[in-house]
Amino acid sequence: MIGTNRKVLLIGWDGADWEHINPLMDEGLLPNLERLVNGGTIANLATLQPVLSPMLWNSVATGKFADKHGIHGFIEPDEESGGARPFSSISRKTKALWNIFSQNGLRSNVINWWASHPAEKINGCVVSNLFNGVRIDPEKGWQITPGTIHPAECEQEYAPFKFFPNEMEQAHILPFIPGAAQINQEEDSRLSSFAKTFGEMMTTHSVGTAVMELHPWDFMAIYFTGIDHFSHGFMQYHPPKLDNVSDEDFEMYKDVVKGAYRFHDLMLARLLELADDDTTVILCSDHGFQSGAFRPFGTPREPAGPAVWHRQYGILVMKGPGIKQDERIYGASLIDVGPTILHLYGLPVGEDMDGRVLIEAFENPGEIKTIPSWNEVEGDHGMHDQDISMSSAQSNELMKQFVALGYMDDFGDDKEKQNRSAKTESRYNLAKNLMWQNRHEEALKLLQELLNESPWEDRFIIQLADCYNRAGYHQQAINLIQQAYDFENTQHNQAIIVCARAHLNLGQEETGLKLLGVATRRSPKFPLLHAQIGDVLAKLRRWDDARKSYLNALNLHGELAQAHQGLAHVYIRQGKNQEAIDSALDAVGLIHRLPKAHIYLGVGLVRSNNLEKSVVAFRNAAKFAPQSKQAHRWLSHVYEQLGNKVLADEHRRIVADLNNFLDEERVEQADRAHVLFEFPVLEDEADRHKRLIAERPSPNDKVEKSGKTFVLVSGLPRSGTSLMMQMLNAGGMESITDGKREADEDNPKGYFEWEDIKQIAGNPDLLDPAEYEGKFLKTISMLLSKMPAKHDYKVIFMMRPIMEIASSQKKMLERLGTEGAAVEQKRLIRELASHRAESLNFLKTSKNFEHLTVDYPKLIENPDEIIEQVIEFLGDSYITNPDNMRSSIDKSLYRNRTS
Repeated sequence: MIGTNRKVLLIGWDGADWEHINPLMDEGLLPNLERLVNGGTIANLATLQPVLSPMLWNSVATGKFADKHGIHGFIEPDEESGGARPFSSISRKTKALWNIFSQNGLRSNVINWWASHPAEKINGCVVSNLFNGVRIDPEKGWQITPGTIHPAECEQEYAPFKFFPNEMEQAHILPFIPGAAQINQEEDSRLSSFAKTFGEMMTTHSVGTAVMELHPWDFMAIYFTGIDHFSHGFMQYHPPKLDNVSDEDFEMYKDVVKGAYRFHDLMLARLLELADDDTTVILCSDHGFQSGAFRPFGTPREPAGPAVWHRQYGILVMKGPGIKQDERIYGASLIDVGPTILHLYGLPVGEDMDGRVLIEAFENPGEIKTIPSWNEVEGDHGMHDQDISMSSAQSNELMKQFVALGYMDDFGDDKEKQNRSAKTESRYNLAKNLMWQNRHEEALKLLQELLNESPWEDRFIIQLADCYNRAGYHQQAINLIQQAYDFENTQHNQAIIVCARAHLNLGQEETGLKLLGVATRRSPKFPLLHAQIGDVLAKLRRWDDARKSYLNALNLHGELAQAHQGLAHVYIRQGKNQEAIDSALDAVGLIHRLPKAHIYLGVGLVRSNNLEKSVVAFRNAAKFAPQSKQAHRWLSHVYEQLGNKVLADEHRRIVADLNNFLDEERVEQADRAHVLFEFPVLEDEADRHKRLIAERPSPNDKVEKSGKTFVLVSGLPRSGTSLMMQMLNAGGMESITDGKREADEDNPKGYFEWEDIKQIAGNPDLLDPAEYEGKFLKTISMLLSKMPAKHDYKVIFMMRPIMEIASSQKKMLERLGTEGAAVEQKRLIRELASHRAESLNFLKTSKNFEHLTVDYPKLIENPDEIIEQVIEFLGDSYITNPDNMRSSIDKSLYRNRTS
């Protein structure tokens, strides 16, 4: 059934992988997903490059590669502020599905989609990817960043659907971590990390199902990050046990990833319940996740380093009216989802879209209509005007999320570094995407710029050399790699592989094979290396040896499309036609855009007298490689055999034209092979590594200590921090303050605050000047984790009953004439308690922090005992006038007591 009267539910499970799903379904642990699978069509979904979620999910929504949709990673330069901002819905330069549907009178609900903030004013409802940032401010109540929800009048209605980690109960935790009660949370923060991801997952589900019920829809898109985030945090503990994982950690956390899939299956049940039987359900993921023997042992020291865990195949499930049942299709790509959904509604596919309609999933696909570009179609689409901008508050909230996920460096408020990093990463990601599209000349310019700016970045050196080689500048690639690396000692095996390929392209097979052998001995379990050696051996017509190399690759990684393609080539040369057909089908079933595999498939089919099917294979080869003479030559031959002289002559003409063109191209390629370019002077590998560590520090790096210790006074707002500041000052210590916040009715004796400390995350040298040594300062609890690790800290943390703090904050707001959003008092108290617990846990588990908790009511009633504790904690050298500390306490200022 095709037409605009149908409903489509699109569910995104980031990081979901058949490698995990299939065993769980076999155990009967994913009953809802299994019903979906059995009643519909499934596929491997080939991902795109680079494997970064913001780029990929926008390709799903637009049917276009990143160079067309404009989302090139996580952050982009903000030329207005001089800093950076997250890629957002403002950055997207082409229409998404929901914009197209708005123009066609269809209502769409979009929940948590990557880069959907600020919410577009479409026909329907949008809850942007900033909704997980909804919070309760201790002083102002519900805080919802403007633009989080469309329509805006629904903000207060949906805010309470935010699920906070402290709302978790043991029933939520035990299916994931059965032994959670035995975890020492003072030393192990993984349960806290788990709770954060669980809260985000539940928030998406809660608000998503609410919108499904309350807002009518024709198209519903909801995106879950949970599987990906749980996998990043806990896949290293997943069975089978890795050698570097302790028995204790394995037993404690081995069920987390399994639990993530089971919980998503439970959420799926509710989504399916809210969708009627006439709804077409599409469940997909943007990539898979490494498991088993292929799990990385470390994360590259680069902003997108966590992507090393991403596998190149995601999942696709489609079920609904007119969709084939209990069917598996092949060659599907993430880029195909958008065009397929448009076709479900009977709407034309944009000719500027890079994906295709997955017609093989339909019982009766009907005619595929096309249109030059939806961007040229007039109508109320809801996209933002070009002159709209995202506020700094919106940007900062998203940036915090990206830092927490490990996808960008934390530059704090250093706008210059933010801007530089944003320019670098967005260009680098775009270059990798262009290379993946075989647009190497365009990628070269970007990569050359990047290496000139940062000649210490090995990733730029290797990527540029690879790009030179792919673009035909083989000697240039060799020179760059040889200048940068000593093959006897380098840690970068990929550099050796790139150099080997360049030698092979110059016809220097012996040197290339020797280098590949070196790389293979260093990484014997790297399947792509074995496939590359197979390619070289095939080029040398050593067919049996090539077959062995391809089989070695497949023994290590059974879904390596390049190895299946190589086997198909070998079998064609050996006259094993059925084996060639099977291997070629395996290859294109994994990655559809493999023109050589389609040619091998076509040749095998011709030799098996299946001419009609061979036409499809050769046409696919010509589609993906328009300059392939081999594809057009075979098409002319097959059409001749089928008696279609017109088409046979047409492809002969194409071959003649290509001969003339490619002759010129070959001359240019031959000339290009030895062309050399200048590149910046490169330091040796060891010095580049030192620079990398300095530019991109890791929490695991050894920190050079300053030898300085600072006293910090911290706690929740209105917990007595100002009183402790007054006492220490009276006791003879000197504080770091600026006097900007003057005394008032709420703090008659002053606040003792220092505004600059808020910049500590972006300026870790803030406390370095000698004038600050030995002084103390007030630091809000949220900044404790941002304090530079090179210093040591003694923290006096003020403890006051949460009920009193909440009451004091409320009265302070009333006196200031400021009214925060209405928040249920119990929930506010719970949030305050949760934040304080997190702060205390940080202090207990951080090696460079000592802390003393001070009971505020006890301090007021019995100051002598507390003062003795403070003196003992700090040492006699800090406090010289303890009597003055007592005299600074004014009991009349202890207001808002609890009974």
